Amino acid sequence: MRLGVLICAAAAPLFFHDAACAQSSLAGTSWTVVKVQGVDVPPGLTLTFAADRVVGSTGCNQFWAPVEYRDAVAIDIGAPQSKRLYCLGAMSIERAYLASLETVESYTRESDVLKMKMPDGDVFIELKLISH
Repeated sequence: MRLGVLICAAAAPLFFHDAACAQSSLAGTSWTVVKVQGVDVPPGLTLTFAADRVVGSTGCNQFWAPVEYRDAVAIDIGAPQSKRLYCLGAMSIERAYLASLETVESYTRESDVLKMKMPDGDVFIELKLISH
């Protein structure tokens, strides 16, 4: 995946509509999670996109996972890795959030709202922009 990022960066001036360079729309942005699986979540869940990985907080633990931007709206987030702290009352939200990240396959972005979707098009994670 790293080679693809280097190729994308080198080719960007020539092929700025290339699907392989789709990460530019999310890379470098940070979000706060508003809903997971249609349920409002407490503050503290975050997601930040980089060229080849995502990082964030579950409200209890920090996590990271590889990410592949497949085209302008398709995304593949690998298995998240996290610290193993136990936070009373937060573990079910953490498990749902991390499992949802692995499930999403596409997204839509409308200004400061990001909706990450399942294969059937249902919104699985809804986020609000923190910074870009």
